[in-house]
Amino acid sequence: MITAPFNFVPLSDKVFFPDWAEKVSHDIPFEDAQSGEIDITITAKSPIFVRDGKDGERFCNHNGTYYIPGSSVKGMVRNVLEIMSFSKISFVDDDTYAVRDLRNRKLYMSKMTPDKTFCGWLKKVNDEYFIEDCGKPGRIKHSEIDKIYGINFASKFKHGRFGNKAKDKTAKIKYQMIPSDNFVHGFIYVKKDVNREIYKYDKNSNKKGTLVLTGQPSARKEPKGKKPSGKVYEFIFFESKGDIKLTKEVFENFKFAYFDGRKTEPKESPDWTFWKKKLEQGEKVPVFFQKNGKEIAHFGLSYLYKLPYSHSIKDGLPSIHKDNSRKDLAETIFGYVDNKDALKGRVQFSHFKAENAVELKPRTEILGTPRASYYPVYIKQNSTDYKTYMDSNFKIAGWKRYPIHKGSNVSKTTDTGNENVGTTFTPLKEGVVFKGKLRYHNLKKTELGAILSALTFHNTSQCYHNIGMAKSLGYGKIKIDIDGIDNIEDYLKEFELNISTQIENWANTPQLTELLSMAVEQNNSSNSSLNYMELDEFAKNKNEKDYLRNYTQLDNIRAVKAKSLISKEDIENLEQKIKERKEKELMLKKEQEELEKFNKEYQSTVNSNNIQKYESFLKKHQNKQDTQEFADIENKLTELKKIEEQNKEDKFKEINQKAQNAYNIMLKKKGKKGFEKERDKFIKKWSAEKNNKKSPNILALVEKAQKLK
Repeated sequence: MITAPFNFVPLSDKVFFPDWAEKVSHDIPFEDAQSGEIDITITAKSPIFVRDGKDGERFCNHNGTYYIPGSSVKGMVRNVLEIMSFSKISFVDDDTYAVRDLRNRKLYMSKMTPDKTFCGWLKKVNDEYFIEDCGKPGRIKHSEIDKIYGINFASKFKHGRFGNKAKDKTAKIKYQMIPSDNFVHGFIYVKKDVNREIYKYDKNSNKKGTLVLTGQPSARKEPKGKKPSGKVYEFIFFESKGDIKLTKEVFENFKFAYFDGRKTEPKESPDWTFWKKKLEQGEKVPVFFQKNGKEIAHFGLSYLYKLPYSHSIKDGLPSIHKDNSRKDLAETIFGYVDNKDALKGRVQFSHFKAENAVELKPRTEILGTPRASYYPVYIKQNSTDYKTYMDSNFKIAGWKRYPIHKGSNVSKTTDTGNENVGTTFTPLKEGVVFKGKLRYHNLKKTELGAILSALTFHNTSQCYHNIGMAKSLGYGKIKIDIDGIDNIEDYLKEFELNISTQIENWANTPQLTELLSMAVEQNNSSNSSLNYMELDEFAKNKNEKDYLRNYTQLDNIRAVKAKSLISKEDIENLEQKIKERKEKELMLKKEQEELEKFNKEYQSTVNSNNIQKYESFLKKHQNKQDTQEFADIENKLTELKKIEEQNKEDKFKEINQKAQNAYNIMLKKKGKKGFEKERDKFIKKWSAEKNNKKSPNILALVEKAQKLK
C-alpha cells in the first residue's frame, strides 16, 4: 500500500489566458484599476519553522526578531493562485532522472546487457571530459584478489561479516582494504560464464590489465545446497582503444544521477565524492558506458549503473503548459522573465514579523522524500500498466501539495541510525502570530479577486495554508486573516466570472476539489495516512503495481467543493460584454489596419508620376474626400495632367518639325533621279497615323507631296 504525506493536484489540459495580458502596464492604468494594500495576519496552528539564511538550524530572524520572508509568503500564495486560476505549472526542473531496477527486465535489465556495456577511464582534459574506451571488461573473483595482495579480501564481504550501512557498500572501502597503490597485474583467461569473461591472476602473464573495484550492494551468501547470491567478482580494464569525447548533456545527466554537489537528502553519492576529487586532481576514474553509434550515450560508476530515462520531466507536461507565447494569470500578476520579454510583478509582500514567539527545543528529523524518479507516485498512473519516463506519452502527476494534518500535533520520523540523513531545526511553538502587508498596483478587479481567492481558498471555511520546512510532518500549518478589503465576495465573484468564460464549471473542477480537500483537516487513515513508506515498501509496492491515487480517492477523505458565487445568467451577461468588447476591439483593429493600408497606398502614389495610379486612388477612396491626403492627390493629379498636356504639345511640335524637315529634304531631290521613290517613301511613312498623330500640318504636307510629279 502506497502512502505519502503529499499528493498532487492534477494538471488540466486547459489554461486560462486573460485577454488583457498584453495590455498590462505599471504606467497606464486599467479602467477598473485597483491599487492599495491588504493587512495579513498569519497564525501558526502547529509548530512552524522557516530556515534562517545564516544559521540553518534556527528560525529566520534579524537580531533576534523572528519573521517569515515576504518571498516565502509570495511563493506560497502564487502556488495556490496558479492552481486556482488554471495557470501553467511553473518552476518545473527539466531534469532527466535515471533508473536502476534489477527486478524490472523491460525497464532496465533488457537495456543493460553485456553486449551493450563497455568499460573505460573518465578523464578531464582542458575543462573537457573524455572516456578512454577499453572495450569489454574482464572479471576476477574476490579470492583471486586475496592471492594478488595476500589479504583476506573475499571474507570481508561474506554474510555475517559484511556491514549493512551505506558507507560499508562503497568502492572507497574496498580500495582502502588494498595494501598497495599498484593495480596493474598479469591475468590469464579462464572461461566464459554467462557472457562474462572470467580471468585469474598470473604474475608471469603478458596480458596486463588494471584491477577495478566497485561497490558491494549486499553480503555474499553461500548456503550449503543452495544457489549462492551476492557479488563475488570485480573487474579488469585492459588496454585503451582510444578516446571518446563526452557531450555536455551526457556529463550533466551523469552528475544529476549521482546527486552531484547535493548537501541535503538525497546527498551526493559517496562513490562519486570519492572519485570526483581524484578526477579534479588529474587522475582517471573507472567507468562503464554504452554507445550510440560512435558517441557515449550514458555512463556510470558501476557495471549496472543508473540508466538515464529517455525523457525529462518537462516532456510530461501537457503541451499547453509549455506555451510561452501567451501569458497566464499568474504571470500577468506576479511578473515573468523569458528570452524575449520581461514584466515586473504588480504585487509585493512585506516581511511578516512575529509576535509572542516561543522557541521550542531543537529536534532532528528525516525530511527526505521520494525522488521524482519514483514513477508510481510522480507520474500519472491509471492502471497497473505503469507509465515511466521511458514512455513518450507519460504525464507528470501535477502540482505537489502537502495535505493539512489534523490538530496541532506533529509527527516524528524513525531513527535509521544514519546520522548523515537527519535535519536539525528549532521551530517556533504553535500560536505564534506574524503580521505583514500585501501591496498591489494597477490590478484589474479580476486579478485582485484571484489573489483574494488564493489567500482564502475562495472563501472556503476551515481551510489552511502551510509554509516552511517539515510540512510532511505537520509543521507550518497556518491560518490567514485579511483586513483592508470591503465586499470581498464582489472581487471573488469577478474572478470566478472571468475564469468561467474559459474554464467551464470552474468551481466543480477536479483541480479545485483536490486543492481544497488537501487544505482542510481530514480523518487520515489506511492509504490516506500522511506517512512516508519504509524503505522496503518502495520496491514492494512497485512489484505489486500499486500507485498513488488522487487525494479524494483515498480512504476516509472528504471531497471539498468550492462554493460558486455566480449564476448561469451572470456568465451569459459577462460573455455578452466580452463579445461586445472583442467586436469593438476587432472593429478598431480593422480600422487601424485600413488606415495603415490607406497611408501605405498614399505614400506609394505620391512617390509615383503615373496618372492612372492617381485616378485609381481617388476612385477607390471616395470616402476619404475630406482628408488632406485625398486633396494632395487631387492637386498632384491636376499638375501631372498639365505637364502631360505640355509634353503632348511639345511632342506635337517636334513631330511637325520632323515631318517638315523630311518634306524639305525630299523636295530638294525634285527633278533628279530617284525623286519618285523618295516621294512615295515620304507619303507612306507620314500617312500612317502612328507617325502623323493626326496632325493637320503633317496631313497637309502629305497632300502636297501626293501632287508633286
